[in-house]
Amino acid sequence: MIPFNPRDWPRLPDWLDPHQGRRRPREINREALERCCMALAFCLCFASLAPVHLIPFAFAGLLFLAGIASLSLAVLRGDQPLASHLTAWDEAALLFTVSLGLRLWLGP
Repeated sequence: MIPFNPRDWPRLPDWLDPHQGRRRPREINREALERCCMALAFCLCFASLAPVHLIPFAFAGLLFLAGIASLSLAVLRGDQPLASHLTAWDEAALLFTVSLGLRLWLGP
């Protein structure tokens, strides 16, 4: 019988455990900005499927959902909110801010 040994478990995937201690902050910042720009592009792409007069509202709603996804990624990865480099917390804050700004600009 093999005893229970958690060290034999496979390690986490790279998107969940990116080994941030071994990378430079500049690389981490670039990766965070790339993820944020991809989220913006996907949200705009899917918002364009809505009727023309609803595209801005759909875009704002999708940005809000992307912010929730970034927030849950930050919690899953255990990112520190006040780190010296960009984290998933910063992505979520940016996405929430853009979503709120768009909704305020559009009005009721």
